[in-house]
Amino acid sequence: MSISKRPSHSGKLPSSHVSWRAFRLLLKAAAMSIAMLSGSALADFCESDIALIDSNFSGGNLGVCEFTTPTSVSFTITPEDAPPINPSAWYSFRLSPKKNEALQLSLTFVDGHARYWPKVSTDGTTWQRLDDSQVSISEDRSILTITLERRSDPLFISAQELLVNDDYEQWMRSLAAHPEVGSRTLGRSIQGRPIQALITEQKPEVVYLFGRQHPPEITGGLAMQSFVGELFGDSDLANEFRARFMLVLVPLINPDGVDAGHWRHNMGGRDLNRDWGPFTQPEIQSIKRLIDEIDEAGIAPKLMLDFHSTQRSRFYTQMPEDFDEEIDFARDWLDRARLRMSDFDFLYDPRKPSGQENTKNYFYSTYHIPAITYEIGDEVDRGDISRTSPIFAQEMMRVMLERK
Repeated sequence: MSISKRPSHSGKLPSSHVSWRAFRLLLKAAAMSIAMLSGSALADFCESDIALIDSNFSGGNLGVCEFTTPTSVSFTITPEDAPPINPSAWYSFRLSPKKNEALQLSLTFVDGHARYWPKVSTDGTTWQRLDDSQVSISEDRSILTITLERRSDPLFISAQELLVNDDYEQWMRSLAAHPEVGSRTLGRSIQGRPIQALITEQKPEVVYLFGRQHPPEITGGLAMQSFVGELFGDSDLANEFRARFMLVLVPLINPDGVDAGHWRHNMGGRDLNRDWGPFTQPEIQSIKRLIDEIDEAGIAPKLMLDFHSTQRSRFYTQMPEDFDEEIDFARDWLDRARLRMSDFDFLYDPRKPSGQENTKNYFYSTYHIPAITYEIGDEVDRGDISRTSPIFAQEMMRVMLERK
């Protein structure tokens, strides 16, 4: 199959998207004017004599921040585009103390709420949940307040731990070292970042796996990495699975949104998991070209998994009656997995097909195959994700190998 050319893009945005971006710029400009009067700077950073706060790193987004006193900081966290937008309010910034003083941070969410419990890191790599005693959330969840003790070293504070483009590049490079795996650039995002796929040797049947259409959904990304690691392992089960099925992985569909710290959208103001049908965005167009090439080669899709995050772990599937087979693939798979990890809370959540233009509906309506949205809870223990994802992968492989 030939390498796809870079998709063309006019660079024009919908008028509503432009107007909301203009509003956010005006908000920052107004905040900047206030800050200049108070001696602070408000763009990608703000500071006082006590500390500097910035978001100048991949995934960083502090909205608008202002030191209201030398030790009190106010943040206004807004989505990248006008509502309607999923209220997955993302923030990520770095605190660099100048003096050893305690600080109070107040985050106000516009068109969103405190969905995520804050995570902290001293190096941007190793993260932990901020202690309950240091966090308070208003009754309507619109304001999150963080109290920080005296410290002298920098601290990253983030809605979720960072899992950014460089992390994916390293991980995908390690997978591409597998003798059965090839790496391919499918196209480019609006800002020119590569949309990368990992593809195994051609077989008569193919399984698709997708991830990070929505930037803040870190637990889905972590689950996908552990899940895929099991598929590429050297067990008899994994070897038999890869001997039968071609695998196509696109783990980072929205690299621009991830880099910019978006709540939901790409740089075109679009929820990419609502573009499977219109195919208006270059990220999804590039994947569609690969799918078309695989179709033209006569390779039959057999399963699609799309990794996401939500408040409680669940698997959105088709209804059992949507298939002619006696055995419901999704229920069989998840029941087998549940027997091996009865302590892990997740829901089997079958839904009737709808007109929503997402991966799940597109793959089911086009190919009449199991097409499943694999959702992991926002605050699921990361050790539990590492422990359970390989089990889900193993039981998926077993059920798929039993199917004719």
